[in-house]
Amino acid sequence: MFHTPVRVTDTLSNYNDQLATAAKILGRSKVRRQIFEAIYRGKKQIKTIMELMKSTGYSQTHILKEGGKMDGFLIEKISNGYKKRKEFSPRYRVITELAENKKKLEKLSTKIHPKTTDNIERVSISFPGSAQNAKHITIGDIKSFSKVREAVGDYPVENLKEDEIKDLFKKILKEKGSFKDWGGEKSDLFSTRLILKSKRLRCAIAFKGRGTKGKLVPAKMGKNGDQITRLFDEPADLYLIVYNGQIDSSIISQMQAFAITKALNGQVVYYGVIDKIDLNLIFTAYNKF
Repeated sequence: MFHTPVRVTDTLSNYNDQLATAAKILGRSKVRRQIFEAIYRGKKQIKTIMELMKSTGYSQTHILKEGGKMDGFLIEKISNGYKKRKEFSPRYRVITELAENKKKLEKLSTKIHPKTTDNIERVSISFPGSAQNAKHITIGDIKSFSKVREAVGDYPVENLKEDEIKDLFKKILKEKGSFKDWGGEKSDLFSTRLILKSKRLRCAIAFKGRGTKGKLVPAKMGKNGDQITRLFDEPADLYLIVYNGQIDSSIISQMQAFAITKALNGQVVYYGVIDKIDLNLIFTAYNKF
């Protein structure tokens, strides 16, 4: 379970309390401290996910997971990146020093942890999180695909084009809109007609067809490997990646990281993948539409 800080006025009203709380959020994680420093280093107020990946050498999944733990207090999550908080900009090096040096942090006098000549009383601060609002789902959870429960997959999906897959999904969702591919698209299909269990949700879907070869990994998602990033920029409740082949677990890990980041704002976010086996069932059950 991930933890995210809740802003507390009394804590932020004191200089040392701010530093102590910030240092405790950074903790002993080297990865988190390096990402934090990369965000605050230099004059730019905003650093994109791609910039942070380049400057730290960490994967997109690492950036999003650790950024999610700092979001709301140390940094502010924005579309495709993170923004500094002005109260920490001139003090970020002090914060990292306190996080790295436990003894130095313990000597810091704060309103919630005052120092006296007596024995030091240590106060443990925990922060409630909402990462549990990021929920992985499968086609069995989606009512719009309920016919697959009775299907026995026998449809040859390996040679399907991306447009052929998208057209069937449009028919299943009764989506009449036009969804043409172009360079700046965030998703291949966006619909407000998908039903999960008994609730109608906004859904953003990315499709991959026979033009993609081999196991699907993040690097094959878009020209710059940023298709999942763009997918989660859509204002959706549910995010799906559909491919007529095998989907690597790294795709799910990356989707999970993005879903957690969105969930930290209080939104319930669903995500999942539909691979060759699931797509076989869908085409078997619905191809006569």
